[in-house]
Amino acid sequence: MKINVTEEGRKGIYIPEKESLIDYIKFKKFEMIHNFIPSGFMMMGADHNVDGVIQDIEDSERLAIFTDHSANMGHSLAIIKDNKLECYDIGKITNDNLIIK
Repeated sequence: MKINVTEEGRKGIYIPEKESLIDYIKFKKFEMIHNFIPSGFMMMGADHNVDGVIQDIEDSERLAIFTDHSANMGHSLAIIKDNKLECYDIGKITNDNLIIK
């Protein structure tokens, strides 16, 4: 299972197609997905159910996939929704997990 993406412009950052990303997440059969929200001088994090993360993807204004595991504290999915950034851990993503268009 691979995620269809386009290059964002910066090295290691890709814009995923929502449907493809949702299919990938369902394929992985996560029980929960951890996230963190950078908010100034502190970070908040929590585990979310998969259906909630899928809803966030569907409602998102912008998405990004990171292949640099050192970026975003290893959280390879970034979602901007309601002008807020949240980063989700959907596992280590490499170019082998992507179909770059």
